[in-house]
Amino acid sequence: MDMWNRRGFLGGLAAATVSGTAWAGPRPVVRRDFVLCLDAGHGGDNDGCRSRDGVLEKNVTLQTVLALQAAVLERLPHVQVVLTRDSDKSCTLADRVAFANGAKADAFLSIHTNASESRAQHGFETYVLDARASSLEAARTARRENDEGLAEPGTARAGAEVDTMLRQLEMAQQRVSAGRLAKAIQGHQQHAFPDRLDRGVRQAPFDVLMGARMPAVLFESGFLDHAEEGALLMSDAGMTRVVSSLTDAVVDFYRLQARTGS
Repeated sequence: MDMWNRRGFLGGLAAATVSGTAWAGPRPVVRRDFVLCLDAGHGGDNDGCRSRDGVLEKNVTLQTVLALQAAVLERLPHVQVVLTRDSDKSCTLADRVAFANGAKADAFLSIHTNASESRAQHGFETYVLDARASSLEAARTARRENDEGLAEPGTARAGAEVDTMLRQLEMAQQRVSAGRLAKAIQGHQQHAFPDRLDRGVRQAPFDVLMGARMPAVLFESGFLDHAEEGALLMSDAGMTRVVSSLTDAVVDFYRLQARTGS
């Protein structure tokens, strides 16, 4: 091809590119904005449960969330991580959901520790929203977390409204995505703590998940009032492993969401 023919060929290629008729090539990967909302359970006037030696759930959850925020940002520096609370302050359940919705979060993760009447139960579990609890224990956990005394009037919706909303959730991708996030959390926790009881993904009507317009889950990191498990959760080594595993789950979930756009 001589110089003039080559110029004509290149000129035609440039014109085709501008007109949008160029050959299809690989599309660049566009980094999608992603907002993660972390919720430290309880706070302020509500202490949550407590360990045998008096350590309060609200302090453990806040410490966990602050460490998790730092860990996620280190792994995913382009992700925005917002907190429903970053200090020991009261926050209604309705306000937590409204904050996440207002931030247009792509995922909502509420962190808690558990407790039992016998102080003998142990293990970690992750909850997704459902009108019916998956077990009696799940119902008791939901009741304890819902009975904060900080839910605004009307937060617990009438049965008909709950049924309607849950029917909509079942048809929405958010419910599927919430299940994926919950499974990722349980899987990474089980890998980090092979000797602890994996209590699985469960369903229950948690007020703090009600009305969230994004995949939303509630994680119970373990039983704070259990002698051995409570000590583990309060130790630096134990919290580091919990946070590291949660970070792995968030990274997996982010990559899936960014790849599928769902």
